[in-house]
Amino acid sequence: MTKVRPVTNKKAWRISIAASLLLVVGVFAAVFGAGLRFFIVETPSMGTTAPVGSLVVVQPHATYGIGDIASYRHKDRVYTHRIVDKTDQGFIFKGDINEATDALPVNQAEIVGGAVFIGKDLGFVIEAIPMLLVGGAIVYGLTLIPRVPVSWRWQIRLIGWSLVANFVSLWFRPWVNMVMMGYVAQGDGVGMHLVNTGVFPVRVLGTVLQSGQDAVVTQTVVDASGTYTVIPELALNTGWFLLMLLICLTPVLAALLIRTPSNEPAEESEPTKELVSNGAGALVAAAPLTLGERLASILASLPHASRRRIGVAGLVVTASAILISLVLQWSTSAAFTASITNSLNTVKAGYFTCQAVETSTANARFVWGLTAASTTQTDLTTNGRDGTMTTLKGGKVATTSTSSPCPRDTQGSVLFNGATCYTTAATVTATSTYSEEVWFKASPMSLNGKLMGFADNVTPSNQTAYDRHIYIDPTGRVVYGVYLTSQYVVSSPAGTNYANGNWHHVVATSATGMISLYLDGALVDSRADTTGQMSFDGYWQVGCGLLSGWQDATGTPRTFSSYFTGNLRLAAVYDRTLTAAEVNAHYLAGK
Repeated sequence: MTKVRPVTNKKAWRISIAASLLLVVGVFAAVFGAGLRFFIVETPSMGTTAPVGSLVVVQPHATYGIGDIASYRHKDRVYTHRIVDKTDQGFIFKGDINEATDALPVNQAEIVGGAVFIGKDLGFVIEAIPMLLVGGAIVYGLTLIPRVPVSWRWQIRLIGWSLVANFVSLWFRPWVNMVMMGYVAQGDGVGMHLVNTGVFPVRVLGTVLQSGQDAVVTQTVVDASGTYTVIPELALNTGWFLLMLLICLTPVLAALLIRTPSNEPAEESEPTKELVSNGAGALVAAAPLTLGERLASILASLPHASRRRIGVAGLVVTASAILISLVLQWSTSAAFTASITNSLNTVKAGYFTCQAVETSTANARFVWGLTAASTTQTDLTTNGRDGTMTTLKGGKVATTSTSSPCPRDTQGSVLFNGATCYTTAATVTATSTYSEEVWFKASPMSLNGKLMGFADNVTPSNQTAYDRHIYIDPTGRVVYGVYLTSQYVVSSPAGTNYANGNWHHVVATSATGMISLYLDGALVDSRADTTGQMSFDGYWQVGCGLLSGWQDATGTPRTFSSYFTGNLRLAAVYDRTLTAAEVNAHYLAGK
């Protein structure tokens, strides 16, 4: 006898597939035509503005202004931060919970686009959908195996889909997660800077953190191994609790709503084997139907309305999957500075403040906190090299300021008013191997004074030998100079004004004939022709020193003030050359 196969509604499927492809092409055209780009935030520097797991949609703008959130590309990575300044060298970006700006200026050609939409937690959803779809499809396919009883299929599906959802949650950890950005010894315990990078609010040692929020918590209890540990706890209010309860009850509710056959005869809709003649007059079973034939037979047995619903579902799933693939081509690193990742949230050592990192650096000659305008600046190292205040007769004495460059160094700074100086008590012989460091905040002035340096006399007007000094010229460029047979200087490049009322970090180093100048953690200038620096006995000074005839950054001789005006904090001198990595670590500490 002739073998007859069921006929499917091919026209409906062709229409569904064609419409799905047209929808995908339309989505691509609309997205790229509008210049939209999609990014998922992976790190917490934007705080609550764009927490980890946020979807950021950006679009190129003709111009960008201070305060705009934008994404820029640097070394094959994309960063999403806020524009905080604009200079001749480019835009300055900074994360909302970062104290430090991003390391390098960004020109407009590097900017991918400005943020036009930020969807909190949507990034988690987009990342999870492909795995959920694949896992769900696998579970569903397994339940179509003929040996699986019809009455068991929905129970297996619900259990399987729940397991898939749990696996995806464990993989992406969207609900509860934290990042520790830094830590430092604090009293009898340790201070930890934590950021909530999960969806749910958590409580840590009594402090509740919403998604994207950060805080410093102090742990004073150690475990048996001497490790300080914190364990975040869920801090759910009534709304969050009801939402979690609903999510947990979803499989149960689905099981109550879905009606399934209670016995095997309900499986009549499945295709049966045909009987064909074996040529000898007997009827035997035909070859089993292929998987495609089985699916075609099942679809043919469905009412027209059911086939139409399946076609629409296929259209939506296809378009969604391709759109998700488009979005997942990009990811953004809202990178934070001074980051210390520790997945176990345990700490044993580290530096969380600017003061801690300076006082722990090897070969420190002295470190002065400059937190209060007292007559003596106590050496924070064990060397006992305190600083003594001197004030120009009739001049305005320095005062204590609440302004500080490092947010977790809770003390303020010293505001020098153009007549005050701190000097080491005993003389030392100047060498050509050293590093000097200080945080400063200055406003524009015609000829400001010296941040710090070395001289043969404590009184500027009586000094005959003076160099190894750091100062700011009238355009806001920072200069570091030494004296051989004449002046040798290095300076910050033109275009950036460091006398802009903001805190900046400067380190000057000297060794083996090379002097280098670092600003805000980065090397800005150096030269290797300074062998033979002056060697004389003298004093290290902070906030004062003669600069008569010393050149500005352009090489023009000037007569600077002998006293600095502005804020200074954490001045230090080291009897060795700090490495570039150490300088950067000092700048990032506490950020």
